[in-house]
Amino acid sequence: MPAFDWSENKSTKYRWLVYGVPGAGKTTLAGMLKGKTYLLSLDDSFHRIKVWQNKPIWAIDPEKPIEDLTEFVREFKPEEYDNLVIDNVSNLQKLWFIEKARDSKTGLDNKIQHYGEFTNWLIRLISKLFSYNINIFVTAWEKQVKVTDPSGQEFEQYAPDLRDSARDYLMGNCDVVARMIQKPQSGERGLIMQGSIDTYAKNRLDDRKGCKAEDFFKKVSDK
Repeated sequence: MPAFDWSENKSTKYRWLVYGVPGAGKTTLAGMLKGKTYLLSLDDSFHRIKVWQNKPIWAIDPEKPIEDLTEFVREFKPEEYDNLVIDNVSNLQKLWFIEKARDSKTGLDNKIQHYGEFTNWLIRLISKLFSYNINIFVTAWEKQVKVTDPSGQEFEQYAPDLRDSARDYLMGNCDVVARMIQKPQSGERGLIMQGSIDTYAKNRLDDRKGCKAEDFFKKVSDK
């Protein structure tokens, strides 16, 4: 099966999740989406990226992220765009816990119930955004998580940096989950699109196991 050309299927909308270390090129990759794109920036990392200059952007207020995202959902008009980029849900997680910790005696500590509250809150947010009839591209940082296989063997696997239940919900609702990497010598960026014992990835759109960054949104005949 050749690389899938989502741009030829306007009646169907797609969900991608790309994760990697900071600076891997995830925000730049998101700028390669075809059509009219809106950026929901959750980490303010777009400023020095040329592709996002003079584009419609909502930069989250780090002092009140929960209230600010509520306002975004109320104000955003998905019918006016082809794509929505949700840039860095990992940073959103950190901002959420910082805001909640302000209610503690020290202003620094999170309560046990906050962890379950965050998972439920993020799932509701993702469910709402994914209900829009547009393409959704999500980015996250990466971390290594401990996984146990059916035989009981434990190993470390790369995955998006989110709490387990929220991460699994997000990955389960995406057509493609890919890990973005960069070769240290050449600087070439690429995406791993097939899962393995050490990397979580999946591709429900075509049979590619990986690709160069510039080919992520291209079909075979475009190359």
